Amino acid sequence: MALAKDDRVRTIGEGGRRVWLYPLRVVGRFVKARTAVAWALFALLLIAPWIDVAGHPAMLFDIPGRRFYFWGLTFFPTDAWWLLFGVGIFIFSIFFFTAVFGRLWCGWACPQTVLMESIIRPIEELIEGPPSARKRLDQAPWSAGKVARKGLKLTAFLIVAGAFSTTLVAYFIGRDGVLMAQAFPSTHPAGTSFFVVLTGILFFDFAWFREQTCVVVCPYGRFQSVLLDPDSLAIAYDAGRGEPRGKAKAEGTGDCVDCRKCVVVCPTGIDIRDGIQMECINCTACIDACDSIMDKLGRPRGLIRYTSERILAGQPRRILRPRVVLYGVALVLLVVGFSTAVALRAPVEVNLARLPGAPYVQLPDGRIQNMMQLRISNRAGAVRHFKVALEGPEGTDVSSPVADMAVAPGAVQHFPVLVVRPADGVRETRFRLRVVDDAGVDLGVTGTFLAPLTEGG
Repeated sequence: MALAKDDRVRTIGEGGRRVWLYPLRVVGRFVKARTAVAWALFALLLIAPWIDVAGHPAMLFDIPGRRFYFWGLTFFPTDAWWLLFGVGIFIFSIFFFTAVFGRLWCGWACPQTVLMESIIRPIEELIEGPPSARKRLDQAPWSAGKVARKGLKLTAFLIVAGAFSTTLVAYFIGRDGVLMAQAFPSTHPAGTSFFVVLTGILFFDFAWFREQTCVVVCPYGRFQSVLLDPDSLAIAYDAGRGEPRGKAKAEGTGDCVDCRKCVVVCPTGIDIRDGIQMECINCTACIDACDSIMDKLGRPRGLIRYTSERILAGQPRRILRPRVVLYGVALVLLVVGFSTAVALRAPVEVNLARLPGAPYVQLPDGRIQNMMQLRISNRAGAVRHFKVALEGPEGTDVSSPVADMAVAPGAVQHFPVLVVRPADGVRETRFRLRVVDDAGVDLGVTGTFLAPLTEGG
């Protein structure tokens, strides 16, 4: 991809001074579609901790309970393999979709863009007016009216930041936990601290930092050149059609009338006509702005559009190319592998461990007893009742002081199991238990019986 001829950050002025931007909000087909996607993402994000699926929150990272609830699925620490799949799917999704569609993530799904363009800027325009009015207000001396408008805007930003922080904290401590932490901070200092810090960060971003997050902090724009190639989609200006710029009725000029509307709507302050730039977040505002001008002039849309460098050069775009095939195959394999592993995993997992303390005790009748602990993980959506029985070897007795081994859905329970054998002088003896329930589960688990050595043993 070609670089801009004036490759500098537009929001940083002389001596590092912040250049404040006042982008004009434009509403067109792409912005409408992006806004619809944004609100769908908001709905998905905001409802997940607050609704139940299969008796648990739709999404909850229960760190103290060491489990993760994900839309009806329950993952335990023994399912840590899903992290490898999840990280792999995330990475190769970025690789694949960037190679094919360019910075689709930045413009359509990044929380920074989604929040700023779909909530924060509309609130700001509602309270302070269009860009010219906002600029005059910022330059005007402080007055009661200015304090009122600024105070109202910042209060609205704080409410939005607090609402999103509440939901994000609920992902980790649950809906009841986050509400309790806010009502009574001393009951959950960690949750309260997380909420306050996160709210502060979001408020700072909304009120001041804004596009600097994309330009200065986010690394994605800097490594996009590694992921993009001449066939990747990007928002670009068709210089062959637009140049030379001139008045609408001037002879020998292109379609670009140099109205600069594509510049005034850009949230990062760039001129897309200068070429592909790191600051471009593919928000599509410049497309809708340019299309509106072309409509007024009776000229075809698409002077600024989603296209590729190869198409702009008059060559056909190649969709299938080595990097796309490689990323796509890796992504499909990861998704299929993850889906298969989840679909085939057993609804119940059992483990047998030795209770801490003495490895064995000798009973009054001379037999040796080992105290074990049976761990049962119930991944199913209903309560299960288990029983334990001996599978071998002969001469071994197995019992438990718990008559009904009931395990709630998505729960992990530990039950004591007593294993008794004659004192035969053998130090270690392998035994096997069968764990069955009332729903057809029949699992085997193996343990080691320890006993004291005797002479000749």
